[in-house]
Amino acid sequence: MRFFDAHTHIDMKHYQNDRDQVITRAKNAGLIGIVTSSMGPGSFRRTLGIVKKYQAYIHHSAGCQASRLTEEEALKTISLTRKYAEAIVAVGEVGLDYYWVKDAKERKAQEPLFQMFIDLANELGLPLVIHSRKAEAQATEILEKNAVNDVLMHCYDGPKEITKRIADNGWSITLPANFAKYRSRSEAARILSLEQILLETDGPYLSPTENRNEPANLTYGCESLANLLELPSEDVAEATTKNALAFYRI
Repeated sequence: MRFFDAHTHIDMKHYQNDRDQVITRAKNAGLIGIVTSSMGPGSFRRTLGIVKKYQAYIHHSAGCQASRLTEEEALKTISLTRKYAEAIVAVGEVGLDYYWVKDAKERKAQEPLFQMFIDLANELGLPLVIHSRKAEAQATEILEKNAVNDVLMHCYDGPKEITKRIADNGWSITLPANFAKYRSRSEAARILSLEQILLETDGPYLSPTENRNEPANLTYGCESLANLLELPSEDVAEATTKNALAFYRI
């Protein structure tokens, strides 16, 4: 079976001592590729070296941490993304975070920064990977106002009414390897067509085991999705892999 990890963070310190082994385990598990999302300027620069080392296997999506983003950091990330645009497969994860950000003014302040990245994706002709934790409705509204087509709702966990809008818009979602533990994520998997679903690990987070998460664990998500949809695992693996390759134009 072929698998593809549509979203992880392989540059993080959690992998600094055994990154080569992590990649080897991913390949042994059947993963044919990985998209790693950088989270700001420093992470961006680290990711450049990793992508170069694992050329044609690890791909770079340029993003930031929405809950802590400043205008200065956004501008630096945008500048780097423009400079290295040919080596980048998407803009993101970018968006809104209402989970960590509770203050109404601070939540509103995220929107112009989000808009800057939407404009960047349009400028560069790249798809958008969206972080919208507890902010799915507002993020969807902003994206719809901008008439954005190539959208991936990363680690999606929104309510049914937003899921239906995502389906109608023809957007895609990623499901993490432990998604079966979450009712709204399982509901989304039933509402959307299989052609709109990608699999991710979001490593080192959201592990389906007691240990640190890593790309090889994508197989857990595939098995869960196959059980949920009552389809062969081979069909789910191939469909979600094709979806990832198509979305990122790899």
